[in-house]
Amino acid sequence: MNEGRRNRSLVEFSRLFADDERFDRDERIEVLKRLIPDQDQKWLVRFFLMLTLSVTIAVMGLAANSVAVVIGAMLIAPLMTPIMSFSAAVGLGLGRRAIQAAVVVGIGSLWSLVYSIVLSRLLPSLELGSEILGRTSPDIRDLVVAIAAGAAGAYAVAHEDVSATLPGVAVAVALVPPLAATGILIGAREGVLAEGSALLYATNLFAIAFSALATLLITGVIPTARFFFRDSRMAAVVIGIFIATVAIAIPLTSRSLNAAASSRQQSDILTEVELWLGNKDLEVTTLDVIGTAVTVELTGLDEPPEAYALATRLVPVLGANAEVTVRWDARAQGSASAGTPPAADPTEVATAVLNDWLADITSEGIMLELLEVTVTEGQVDVVVSGPAAPPSSPELANNVADAIGATVTLDIRWIQSFDPTLANEPPVDRVDRLVNAWVGRRSNVRVLSTAVNGSSSSGWNVLVDLAAAGQPLGLDTLRSVLGEALPGTVSVSIRTTPLEVIDRPDTPVAVPSMG
Repeated sequence: MNEGRRNRSLVEFSRLFADDERFDRDERIEVLKRLIPDQDQKWLVRFFLMLTLSVTIAVMGLAANSVAVVIGAMLIAPLMTPIMSFSAAVGLGLGRRAIQAAVVVGIGSLWSLVYSIVLSRLLPSLELGSEILGRTSPDIRDLVVAIAAGAAGAYAVAHEDVSATLPGVAVAVALVPPLAATGILIGAREGVLAEGSALLYATNLFAIAFSALATLLITGVIPTARFFFRDSRMAAVVIGIFIATVAIAIPLTSRSLNAAASSRQQSDILTEVELWLGNKDLEVTTLDVIGTAVTVELTGLDEPPEAYALATRLVPVLGANAEVTVRWDARAQGSASAGTPPAADPTEVATAVLNDWLADITSEGIMLELLEVTVTEGQVDVVVSGPAAPPSSPELANNVADAIGATVTLDIRWIQSFDPTLANEPPVDRVDRLVNAWVGRRSNVRVLSTAVNGSSSSGWNVLVDLAAAGQPLGLDTLRSVLGEALPGTVSVSIRTTPLEVIDRPDTPVAVPSMG
C-alpha cells in the first residue's frame, strides 16, 4: 500500500475515534486498516488468485476424499478477509466500504461455485465420498462452530499477539469446501445434496459476519453501537444479518433435534432386536428404519424368531403402526464328489435341486416361494419368501454341489414381513408395499409403477409395471398375494419391460403383458 493510500485511510478513520481505555486512537486505526484494507487492483488480483487455488485444491481433495488436502484448501482460502471487512465497515457505518466488501464476497462465492462445477465435470470419475456427503447435512453444531470461529477470527485480527491462531480459525470455519462441494454436487446433478452444502456455506457466512460484528463491538474496535445507526441503510443491514442468522438457526436446530431423536429411536430398536434374537446364532447386518417401517437383515446358522414377536416388541417404540421386514441369510458349504462332472448350466441345475427341496418341505407344511437363484464362481445365492423360515437342511448344500459338479457356498435369503395394521392401510399403499416387498433386494427386477382402481363392492383392478432381466421368478406368488390383499374381487395385471429398455430408453421395445 503506498503512502497516499495510507494517508487517505488514516484521514477516513481518524474522524471517527478518540482515545479510550481499550485502544488509543493510533492503535484502533491500525487495527481497522488490517480489518478494512484498500481493495485496489493488486489486492483483488491476489485475492482471486488465492481463491482460485483454494477452490482447485478443495475440489481435488473432496473428489479424492482426502482430509489432508481439504484442510490445505481451508488454510489458503482468503474469503474470511472480505467478510471481516464487511462486518467492520457495517459496524462503523462506512457504507462504501461495506458495499465493496459485499461485492467481493458475492463475486468470489459465485466464481468459486462456477469454477468448482467446471472442475468437477473435467474429472474422469467421481464418487461422493464422506468428505462431500459430510457437508450436506448441517445442523446447529455447524452454526455454533461458525459463530465461535467468526468471533475468534475478529479477535485475532484486532490483537496481533494472538494472530497466530488465524490458520486454526480458517480450518474451523471452512468457507471454501462447502462451496466446492456444492459445485461438485450440482455437476453430479444431486440437487437435494447440493442444497444441504449450500445451506452450510450460508450458515458459515452469516454466522461469521454476525459474530465478527459483535466481537468487534465487545472488544472496543468499534467504540460504540451508535456507529451502527449513523446510516439508516447500515442499520438495516445489521438487523438483516441478525434476522438471517436466526432464520438459519431454526431449521438447523430442528435438524439437530430430529437427528438426536432418530439416534435414540435407532438405539431402542436395536435393543429390542437383540432381545428378540435372544441366544440364537444370528448377527444383525443391517437395520433400516423409515418412519414406522423396520427392515432387519440377519446372517447366521439359526432360524430367526417370528417377525410377529419383533413387531409386537416395537409397538411401544414405534406405535401401533409398527411394520417389520426380516431378511435372513443362511449359509452352508457343500462339497461335490470327485467323479461328478460339471453341469452345463449350473443355474438351471441348482434351481431344479432347490425346487425338489421346496416340494419336500411343502409336505411338512412349510410354504416357500423360490424367487431367485444366482450361481457365480462357487457361490449359490438363493432368495425365498414365505410365512415361515426355511428349515435347517445340512445336506442341501451338498446336493447342490453334487448337481453342479463343484464345491459351492450356499446362501439362502428368506424374506418375511409382518404389518399389524394391514386392514387399515389404503389400497394403493398396500399394493405398492407388497410389490416392493416381493421384489426385495433383487437386482434383476425393478418396480416401475403400481396402480389400483375400483372398490370393495365393484371389484379392484390392480396394475403392476415391472422391469426385469427375463421373466422374474415368483410372479404367481405375487398375483396370489395381491389377489388376497384387498377385500372383494381383485383382478391383477402384471406387465414387464426388459431392463435394457429402462437403462437405454432410446431403444424402442414393445411392452409385453403378463396379466
